[in-house]
Amino acid sequence: MPQPGDNTIVMLKYLDSDPGHAPPDARTLMQGWKFTPEEPLLDGPVSRRVAVIDFDPVTGAGAAGAKFVPPKDRAFGYYQIADERDVDSAGFKQVSVFTAVLKMMDIFEAPDVLGRKLRWAFDGEQLLVVPRAGKMPNAFYHRDSRSLQFFFIDDPAAAGKTVYTCLSPDIVAHETTHAILDGIAPDLYNATSPQSLAMHEAIADLGAVMLAVDTDRLKKKVMAETRGDIRKAEAFNSIAQQFGAALYGAGRPLRDLFNKMVMPVPSDRARNEPHTLSTVLTGALYALLVCEYEEIQQEDFEKKRAVEQASRAEKGLPAPDAAEEADFRFSVSGFALFKASEKFKRIAFRALDYLPPGEICFADYGRAMVAADTHSNPDDSEPRDFIKAEFARRGMVADPASLEPVDPGFTLPQDLDLDLLVRSDWAAYRFAEEWRDKLLIPAGLPFEVRPRLDVTRTTWRKGGAEGLTRALLFKVAWQTVQAVPRYGDLFQEFAVARGTMLAIDWQTRKVACLLSTSDFHPSQVDASTSSNNAMRATFIEAGLEDGVLELGSPNVQIQNGILRIRAMGQMLHMMGH
Repeated sequence: MPQPGDNTIVMLKYLDSDPGHAPPDARTLMQGWKFTPEEPLLDGPVSRRVAVIDFDPVTGAGAAGAKFVPPKDRAFGYYQIADERDVDSAGFKQVSVFTAVLKMMDIFEAPDVLGRKLRWAFDGEQLLVVPRAGKMPNAFYHRDSRSLQFFFIDDPAAAGKTVYTCLSPDIVAHETTHAILDGIAPDLYNATSPQSLAMHEAIADLGAVMLAVDTDRLKKKVMAETRGDIRKAEAFNSIAQQFGAALYGAGRPLRDLFNKMVMPVPSDRARNEPHTLSTVLTGALYALLVCEYEEIQQEDFEKKRAVEQASRAEKGLPAPDAAEEADFRFSVSGFALFKASEKFKRIAFRALDYLPPGEICFADYGRAMVAADTHSNPDDSEPRDFIKAEFARRGMVADPASLEPVDPGFTLPQDLDLDLLVRSDWAAYRFAEEWRDKLLIPAGLPFEVRPRLDVTRTTWRKGGAEGLTRALLFKVAWQTVQAVPRYGDLFQEFAVARGTMLAIDWQTRKVACLLSTSDFHPSQVDASTSSNNAMRATFIEAGLEDGVLELGSPNVQIQNGILRIRAMGQMLHMMGH
């Protein structure tokens, strides 16, 4: 059995695409992943950080877990699966979902992405995973039970067959990313803004894209089928194809990320639904991935063509013809996609640590992407310019310049003890009180200092140079209210979380950026903020009228004329929205 720190390599495996996509003569349906555990692996599968808890769908009794076979001599450790083509077996599901969850965590924890170990939004280290939670068309992350719940339905296209959400790599990646994001930005869990909730969905969908792109078997198959054109790569941009087809009919995924969606007006209740609204953000970010890939592919193609032309000229041979050039372009596509996806993860996911606490709008996330990328890679402005233009084109901001970092207007003392700030809550609260005005905390309001992050990240700069950035991320949050006059007899306001994120460069002690959802921050004057507030009011009104929000229930309470809502995203998921 592997023990912490012994560097034992284990070969974990997961389903590489939705069932039914592999050729009938495939010897395996699983992608292997070499994993070095930092803790013992047990039958189940179970580790210190992830544990599969399976139930027999007929009897409801606990099901036996997959057996772990420890490494021996030069052989990798592994979990026993009787047949790697039998998706209907319990062991296949258990091992596949366990591996996909761990791989998603590994994607986020990479040195050039978050560069740190994930924290959950609940107490404890272990995330529970239930691969056969029951029969209904759903899957969700549930903070209170510390779990990912995957359900199943009858397959309408095949009598006697079942569609398991735990067998969709997209869905597993999506729900795991919800849990990861909840640990990074816990205020979004209780958010009432459609944009905050939609951002949860968008980042979760992008997590699914990154798992797909990082699955070699699937990537090779897709690139061969599309000849390197990821605009046509449905396996990347179409989320949960099998489950979507079971719900909506053949050929319809749950969501299509390669789209031209733009922001709706705040009063449009249907398009402000978080899952629908999320496609505006995912469309913009998938467009960024396509742009980065095509630029890298073109650069690599031109280099390869130049080398080939020089070689042929030296030998007196004719230059490559169009068909040969097409082959050159395809031959560089796989590595180009790898480089583009690595860059994309650095831009899209590192920004999550830079989000200010509280409810955010898409523009706040855009500012976090620009700020985080500027700090780590200041000389390559091309992706940031694309983000600013795309956010404006899709109506997420009125002015591209509004995504630029705002000068915080102050400097910190050079002798500021950053190590003490990280370690000591007392020192952190004292710092926040001393710098209350600069942190934009409203006078007279109590505030909460969040756990500080000391983050060192690897970054790859333009031209291939490797660099390191180290920053202290300091976050402080508070509660404010938004007026809602329509419900005067019941409540006059609803609670809204706000906050500030301060990034301090560890070496220089300079403020790298200050991002805030405070009403006093210049960025919040942008039209996107007023639009977000209007969307929130419409969304809450619709929830009350439709019965999604039930006054007096544990998560929907009125206190002193203020409506307070908890776990909005969870409620929407559990009701199948």
